[in-house]
Amino acid sequence: MAQNITVEKIAFNLAKHYLIESMAGDRAIFKKQCENGESQCWRLKNGQAYMLTRAEGNELVICCIEGQKLAEISQTIIEAAKNSGFASIRFHTKRPALARLINKDFELVEYIFKREL
Repeated sequence: MAQNITVEKIAFNLAKHYLIESMAGDRAIFKKQCENGESQCWRLKNGQAYMLTRAEGNELVICCIEGQKLAEISQTIIEAAKNSGFASIRFHTKRPALARLINKDFELVEYIFKREL
């Protein structure tokens, strides 16, 4: 019987193909951060989703995430973060639909404004 792996740490080279859109041109930066241990990549629910994270003190920062059933998977992420001793989770997104999917589990705390010069 196959083991049901919920959260599995994987190498950047395995995750990069699934995080192309959310890396938004920062692939080289994320690759370097994963190589030096600052960031980690994860396969969630046997490949339903992939994410790249880093720790900032006792806060888990989700840098990139893509996949299916993210509303369901958010509970998996919350439990894994709690079990790892994190006090909070933070993420930034340019995808309003993602915010609507997980609004029962996360609270909007800021807006970010930017202007190119």
